Amino acid sequence: MSMPEKNVDIFALTDCHQEARKLCLLFSGIIKRAQTNGRNTLICDCGDLFKGIYDRELCVDSYLKLRRKLPEAKIVVALGNNDFGFNSEQLNFLQQTAKRFNQANIHVLCANLQDLETGTCPKWVDPYILLEINGKKILLTAFCVNYIKLQRYGLQLCDLSETLQKLAPTVKYIAPDAFIILNHALRTTSAELWKTAQQCGINVDLIIGGHEHSTVEPNPEQRTYYPQAFSRTMLKFDLEFGEKQTELALIETVSQKTEKLNAIFAKALDEYENQVGLNVSIARSTLDLPRSYSDACPLGSFVADQMRQAAKADLAMLSTGYLTHALRYEKDKMLTMYNLERVFSAETPVQTVMLSPKTLKAVLNNAIRFRYMQIYGNTRFLQCSSNLGIICAQNAENFGEVKQIIINGEPILDDDGNPQHPEDEYLCAVDPFIGSGELGYDMLRAVSKETLLKNNRLVRIKDLILQAVKDAEHQYSEGFVYPYTKIIDLQNKNQ
Repeated sequence: MSMPEKNVDIFALTDCHQEARKLCLLFSGIIKRAQTNGRNTLICDCGDLFKGIYDRELCVDSYLKLRRKLPEAKIVVALGNNDFGFNSEQLNFLQQTAKRFNQANIHVLCANLQDLETGTCPKWVDPYILLEINGKKILLTAFCVNYIKLQRYGLQLCDLSETLQKLAPTVKYIAPDAFIILNHALRTTSAELWKTAQQCGINVDLIIGGHEHSTVEPNPEQRTYYPQAFSRTMLKFDLEFGEKQTELALIETVSQKTEKLNAIFAKALDEYENQVGLNVSIARSTLDLPRSYSDACPLGSFVADQMRQAAKADLAMLSTGYLTHALRYEKDKMLTMYNLERVFSAETPVQTVMLSPKTLKAVLNNAIRFRYMQIYGNTRFLQCSSNLGIICAQNAENFGEVKQIIINGEPILDDDGNPQHPEDEYLCAVDPFIGSGELGYDMLRAVSKETLLKNNRLVRIKDLILQAVKDAEHQYSEGFVYPYTKIIDLQNKNQ
């Protein structure tokens, strides 16, 4: 493939979440479009390679195969929040992966990750990397959304804009021909990073975004682009170097649906899919279960209701981040295990906890705290059982506040927002993530919890979903929209 003398091909993708086949389809697209051996080619992954359906090792191995296929390409991978995992084993796997990638000349970046003991970036990851491509110096750095707690591992994620400010003197000293940011965070933070760079006198030639699971429109003025999550799409750019500045052109948006799988990836994918039965039919599509990340939705209440029923609880609450795909009704479609794994792939068990009305209100206050600020990306939001209703409002600081909680049609707070019966207790089914106090749910950390067992085996949420989808064919009419948590705002959310 011919290329102008001073140009670089850039391929950008993000949030694979272990969708290994789709990732390999995009890799196949890169191999097909790249120059011989990957010459003058930069491949950027904006994070969240892990947490999802396929075996995580498949994703790692696919990158190593891509590297062998394109030995001259430069490959940079940012860390996403899910890459750190939820326990020490998963963090160790990330660290070992970073080591393997480094040995294969694949660069793993996260500028705002800090070792608490040294106050610097950990040795197993780099804050930035300077690459020479087509005779030009290209400096890349990466940021990860900083709401997850890593202190128990001796790590922390620092503020994104503050980190860029500290990095600014280094960028100016290096004086690269192009500066690229991989930002695994919401679109609003990309705008903040652009503004911070301008204030620091730094020119940003491209911001590639991640973490957003919904489609994000590009912002060409701020050179900010978000590929679609779950390896749905990949963006191809042409970066041209002029006398004084670069010219950036989005050449193509590549869909995994249009690509033909390269033979180097096929065997491992086929073997895994056959081994775990991902393509095995399990039930006819019956329910219509749309998904919303930051609001109540049929899918969320459907899953929470299965938790509630299994635990014989009064209500159920689930971190919205577990639900990654809708399960929409499709006439005459046979659902496969892959379809259900897309909805909920984690091995998460059900836990139960007894909550007072006061603590329940505190939990729900945290869930809707950013309801009026982060309309599309409220990571604290909880999907709740369908027997729960919430009336909320925006306070003077723009935070959301619970005004009333309704359980089974009965309000439990008085006109002043206080519990009518403070001595009451409610048995709640929850997931261990919020149960451990993550995402601001500190009020749940100290409360005693029990993990649900049946026949001496853990009751996993994904197993409850599987059985409920099988049962739905005999319980509901085709296309039935499942009832869900009712949330009433006392004023318009967009005001």
